[in-house]
Amino acid sequence: MPHCYIEGTAFYYQKIGQGMPVLMLHGFGPDSRLMSGCMEPVFERRSGYQRVYVDLPGMGRTKGRPGSESADSFWN
Repeated sequence: MPHCYIEGTAFYYQKIGQGMPVLMLHGFGPDSRLMSGCMEPVFERRSGYQRVYVDLPGMGRTKGRPGSESADSFWN
């Protein structure tokens, strides 16, 4: 499972395709699976893009920090 580390937290990400990178960030509540489910059908008809799906802190496969109540509080 790929992760990158930011301020000691392991962020899960998934790369699909090759070409110009497009960073996909989900909104409140869900995780990267929602984004890939919505966006991959769009990119089936377009080549030349690498999609990078990231799970935000406390969501999906990215663990939150103890004491963080939301993705916003993670950065404070």
